[in-house]
Parts: sequence; structure tokens; C-alpha cells
Amino acid sequence: MKKFNAQVATGTADGITAGSTVSGNAVHVGGNRNKVADLSALVTVDAETNTLTLAAQWEGSNDATTWYAIANTPANTAPTVLATGTAGADAAVTKVIPAPLGALGFQYARLSLVVGVTTGTTSDTYSIGYNYRRLTGAEIGL
Repeated sequence: MKKFNAQVATGTADGITAGSTVSGNAVHVGGNRNKVADLSALVTVDAETNTLTLAAQWEGSNDATTWYAIANTPANTAPTVLATGTAGADAAVTKVIPAPLGALGFQYARLSLVVGVTTGTTSDTYSIGYNYRRLTGAEIGL
């Protein structure tokens, strides 16, 4: 069964300081066996605060409490900035961000947005939803 834009989280970066994150909901990707395939996030961000940046960062957890940043590439490059606020009205940016393979090594995964340069305000908005294929019993070895 395919899911599109499931488990959506929306909000603002109000009061979130540079270097901190706002997070999407957690997706249960499996315990001893993976329960999802082809995981990606459908993300829409609108950075309105001048110089504010919003970058996507996947995280993994085995208890949905302690989260670990997952490198975007084997070279551990920095998360790519999706949007930068300017002094004028900025257009919303929508992207599909595929989960790195490392995300399936955890029981839970989520996409977070790293706030950069300055503190966010209520005009800096986001929406994070997930796309994936739920695996059937035969596919997970049951």
C-alpha cells in the first residue's frame, strides 16, 4: 500500500534559533524487519525572515525519543539549504527529499529542518509529509 503526503506536520519556525531544528512526525520504519520502502518527505518551506535559511536533515531513532542526524551522503556533506529569506516577499519552495539508506537502519525516521543564520518568526512556515510504500507480510519475511 502506497502512502502519499502522510503524517503531515505543519508549523512555524517562531523563536527557533540558528542551529536548532523543527521536526516532522516520526515514521515507524520497522523493528527487526523493515516495514516501509521508498521513504521520502514532501516538504514545503517559506522562509520570510531576512537571511534565515531552512535546510533538510533526516534523523533516525530506535525509541522515538533520542534522535541522531543521518549523513546526507557518505562524505557527510552539510544539509542543503531549501530556502533563504530575503527582505521582500519570498515564494514557498516545495521539494521531495529522499531518505538516505541509513534511515532504514533505525526503528523510526523523520525529517527535520535546520534553521540557519538567524532566529525564525511566525512568518517562516513549513509542512513535512511522508511518501512510502508499506511492505506486506511476504515482503518483510513473515
